[in-house]
Amino acid sequence: MQKLFFIFLFFLSLNSFSEKKEVWLIDNTGTVLEKQIIETDILQAADDAPNPLFKLFRKKQKDKRRLTAALLAFPFPFGIVGLHRIFLGTKPHVPVTYIASLGGIFGILPLIDFFVICFDKDFEQYLNNPKVLMWVK
Repeated sequence: MQKLFFIFLFFLSLNSFSEKKEVWLIDNTGTVLEKQIIETDILQAADDAPNPLFKLFRKKQKDKRRLTAALLAFPFPFGIVGLHRIFLGTKPHVPVTYIASLGGIFGILPLIDFFVICFDKDFEQYLNNPKVLMWVK
C-alpha cells in the first residue's frame, strides 16, 4: 500500500477576508493524484479561535467595513450612484436603479442608507443584500 502525502500550499487571495489553500495529493513517486483549491474565510476562523488578538482583528475589520460603507453611502458624490451597495455586495440591478431614479430619488435613498449603516447594530444583514431598499425586512 502506498503512503499518500498531503502538501499544503497557502496562497492569500487579493481579497483580504479570504484565504485560498491549494491541496495536492501526491504518492511516493511524486505523481500528482489530485489537486483541490479550498477557500476559507479568515475572519470566520478568527471568530472561532480562542486567541484574543484574532477577536480584536475581527472587530477592527468589521468597524473599518462599516465606516467605509457609511462614507460611500453619503449621498454626494458616491451614494447617488449606489457605490456603497457595490461595496457591500448586491445584485447588479441595484446600482442601476439608484442611477435611474436620479440618485436614489434625489439622494434620499442613499441618505437613509447612510443613517441605517451608521446606527444599526446588526451590520451583517446588509452584506450581499439584493433588495433595493436594504433596510426593509
